Amino acid sequence: MNEKRREKMEEQLAKKAKAIEEYASTVVTPNDTDVIIDGCKYQLVENYHEGFQVDKLRERFSPILTKFDYIVGDMGYDQLRLRGFYDDKRKVQPVQKISHLQDYLYEYCNFGCAYFILKNCEVHDSFPAPATRKKKRRKNSRSRTNPNRKRLDKNSNYNNRKSKIQTVKSKNRRQGSRHFVIRKKKNNTNSKRRDQNVK
Repeated sequence: MNEKRREKMEEQLAKKAKAIEEYASTVVTPNDTDVIIDGCKYQLVENYHEGFQVDKLRERFSPILTKFDYIVGDMGYDQLRLRGFYDDKRKVQPVQKISHLQDYLYEYCNFGCAYFILKNCEVHDSFPAPATRKKKRRKNSRSRTNPNRKRLDKNSNYNNRKSKIQTVKSKNRRQGSRHFVIRKKKNNTNSKRRDQNVK
């Protein structure tokens, strides 16, 4: 039984390794600071605690990261996580700018973890988006901008129908079927007399 499980697990690991190899990027390092990933040039700005590992980057790199000016990779539990940041000159949210890198490292990374920063020398602003279906917008029948909507006058049938509906509802309502009790005030004749005597 254990042999069958072991064989099954080895098959799964082999399939996973094959899939990783198929989708892996080509990473070339001509020297210590320059990196070429899928034909795009990057410059290694910082390599803290030797966090830059070519084989891990080859497995985890995605083409969507080519639109960022900087790519930060941090290691945690022997896993590489990649995150893109923009240059400070760009008009994006402040959290996405490279000046907020220390906040990201303190907030989302393990304390003292190994990380590296790659600067993108050839930024591709327009990344081809996957083909998606357009969402159909629902028409709001109550909107005032709808040209097909008919305006109702005060003397229209709508107002007449509304009054008929109200009268029908009032006829169907039973008088004594309230779920609460209305109490009437007791008229105290003694209190009225006292008030008159004081004057």
